[in-house]
Amino acid sequence: MTTETPNAWWSEVAHLRPEDKSPTFANTPAPVAAAPRAPEAVKRQPLLRRPGAPKARALVQDRRRSLRPAQVSAPLSVRRPDRIAAWAALLGFVLVLMAAVSANAATMHRLGDRTLKVPMYGHDVKQLQGKMHRLKLLHVSPTGHFGPLTRTAVRRYQRSRCLTVDGIAGPSTLAALRRHAHACSSKRPSTGGGGGGGTQGITRKRVVTWYGPGWYGRKTACGNTLTDHLYGVAHKTLPCGTVVLFRFRGRTVRTKVVDRGPYAAGVDYDLTWAAARKLGVISIGRATVRASR
Repeated sequence: MTTETPNAWWSEVAHLRPEDKSPTFANTPAPVAAAPRAPEAVKRQPLLRRPGAPKARALVQDRRRSLRPAQVSAPLSVRRPDRIAAWAALLGFVLVLMAAVSANAATMHRLGDRTLKVPMYGHDVKQLQGKMHRLKLLHVSPTGHFGPLTRTAVRRYQRSRCLTVDGIAGPSTLAALRRHAHACSSKRPSTGGGGGGGTQGITRKRVVTWYGPGWYGRKTACGNTLTDHLYGVAHKTLPCGTVVLFRFRGRTVRTKVVDRGPYAAGVDYDLTWAAARKLGVISIGRATVRASR
């Protein structure tokens, strides 16, 4: 019996197997210990501290300035022209407003604070015109300007209230307006003096003037319509209808009291144009005559 071991079938193809090159524990060489390295020099970094708030703000501002384009510094008058002009305009407006307020305050007078005459302006003039308009003596709306129309209305009021007819709203005229004085009554008894012609039948020297043109068509204090044919005389106190006899240079005129006046200083009677023409004092204007009642 033979002991020969037959070759296995795979021995014939053993040469065809790829070599296994992966190391194994058996054929792996032992690791060689690496030589120790010299320690490297440690480079120490500088210690950075967090800056405080002021310093950080300064750093941020420096950073922003560095990013901006370079600007040439200019004076304030060049850099801020609009602001200066605005302040100047505001100051001018304030000054104009103060001037307007002060001017308005200067004209805010109450009626009675001052004497009113041509050519005054003010709130008191407007009040006076309002009163004259309500009395139907002024036929225009109040304007606050004391002009010829207002002066004419004041004269008419003074004549109807037996006041001095001068067209000036003085203390007596304003007082009569405040107390709502009534028109002169024709029933007032004669005082017999003060330029009133004296006692009945006694002839006295009196100063007379005349009036008429410019007043035609208006009512007198006694209710007559003033025309160039009206024979009459104006007196301050004699009742309406009182007959007065005038003599001058041989001429005689007998007429009645139809109006109130005169209010000029030193004048006793004011004849209408027709009576003065008949008496012959038209060319003289102011004459001394003999008057009796």
